[in-house]
Amino acid sequence: MARSYEFAIIRFAPDDGRDERLNVGAVVFQDDGLDIRVSRRLEKIRALSAALDVDLLREFIVGLSDIDQRMRDSGSFDIGCRKQIMSSLGPIKLSQVGQFWVEQQSDYEDRISSILKSYVDPEPALPRAKRKSSKLLTQIKSEFRKERVLAQRHEDIESHRIVSGFELDEGLVADLVLRNGAMHVVETVDASNDEVSLRRAIGDIAVSALVLERARMRFGDKKTKARLVYNASANIERIARPSLDAAEHQGAELINWSSATQRSHFVHELANLATPVAKKNKRGQVRFSPGREHGFNF
Repeated sequence: MARSYEFAIIRFAPDDGRDERLNVGAVVFQDDGLDIRVSRRLEKIRALSAALDVDLLREFIVGLSDIDQRMRDSGSFDIGCRKQIMSSLGPIKLSQVGQFWVEQQSDYEDRISSILKSYVDPEPALPRAKRKSSKLLTQIKSEFRKERVLAQRHEDIESHRIVSGFELDEGLVADLVLRNGAMHVVETVDASNDEVSLRRAIGDIAVSALVLERARMRFGDKKTKARLVYNASANIERIARPSLDAAEHQGAELINWSSATQRSHFVHELANLATPVAKKNKRGQVRFSPGREHGFNF
């Protein structure tokens, strides 16, 4: 049988002249008392003051039940009066009373959780983009480091060197990016170990294709040069070939790292497009290597 409940949001509003407040819980008015739910992240009140005592505030909120019980014992059952009295005590205020319905009692907890999620609990943090870590990527970065074209930690794409772990979008990180006349975006798939499952290899190829596609959307199709460097055992490469071909069909240049010819061409092509880190002579003076020409267009 459907039943309605009246509720209010519990707000922490210290009277310190700054007119700040935080939603810290919810209360449901029932015939036999209050159903009080305190935020699972009550420590957020420290955003107002580091000196606030979280445990003391939690105790105060839970204690509203005793205050409400004494009011009902004295004959005051009107929800408006109960709310007004509780809102006049200390730093706790109650919002305007709202109402929700449940078709059956088993839906009650779900409805309370929805209210807390919507009005009380802070939004969960966005997933942090994770940089890829693999033997293949380490080898590639090592080659570019030898060529002195791998960007240093404090450098970004404006350095015109090869930047590792470049975040394209929330949760999407390109393995390597070089800006020089175009955006050279490199993704890697390491499936050289026989213990790597075929499903994982195909999944990694799909994610890499997604990253490269997002790069084209962000930088423009004509200004994006996408490369997919892979290292796979013969068996996995044979079975995963349709996935690799699909990535190539979407515009990615495929580089087989196990091929000395392809590997050398890839490393030297990008190295020649990047600005090398200046060398220092024995006297500590900086000198630049002649012979490389760079066509910076933006």
